Amino acid sequence: MQLTLDICTFLYRYPQPPLTDGKRLPVVLDIGGSTETGTLGINRINHSRKIPRVHCMSNPCTFRVNEITIGVTSTDVLFHMSAEEINANLEPGSRLRRIAQHMLMQQSFYPLFPPSFPINLDMTRLKNWLLPCSPDIMIVPSKLTCFASPILDSTVFINPGHLARGHTGGTYGIMEIHPFDNYVLEQTGGEEVLLQHGVPDRIHVEIKRV
Repeated sequence: MQLTLDICTFLYRYPQPPLTDGKRLPVVLDIGGSTETGTLGINRINHSRKIPRVHCMSNPCTFRVNEITIGVTSTDVLFHMSAEEINANLEPGSRLRRIAQHMLMQQSFYPLFPPSFPINLDMTRLKNWLLPCSPDIMIVPSKLTCFASPILDSTVFINPGHLARGHTGGTYGIMEIHPFDNYVLEQTGGEEVLLQHGVPDRIHVEIKRV
């Protein structure tokens, strides 16, 4: 019983550290055979040219692919904020975008206090759920209506939904980011200059149902 409580406490703690593999000793349980637990088995995946194919990240996390900065959290903060806010006389279709703005304007992956049940917010790790910058793309899966929309003219906010809904299939998102047009690069004259990423103008997002 104590083990179950500890596991539940860890699973619902926010923020959560990345799962590790190869940095801790596996535990072998003898339950009708040898069952290894405590690792993800990622070390058994064949890597071509020793380049890792799987990366474990924290929840939430901010990472960069080339020049694109992406923020991700698996916690349904949109639903939590939606349940707590009071609104009236909103323009059609503006509610979800306005809720998403709170995350960017407060520079936080979880701009809600006190947290919604069953989130166990670890206040000693406040800096771990703060946004270090305004990302080009924010991916926040939620049970609310799926959408993909520019927020504050610079960040593309994506709610792909959940891959499974109970016993039925859910939704997922496919992202395609196009490179800069040649004329934009030609204007730099081959010099190193700072360019606006302009992701809202060169991204295509498609939400598909399973």
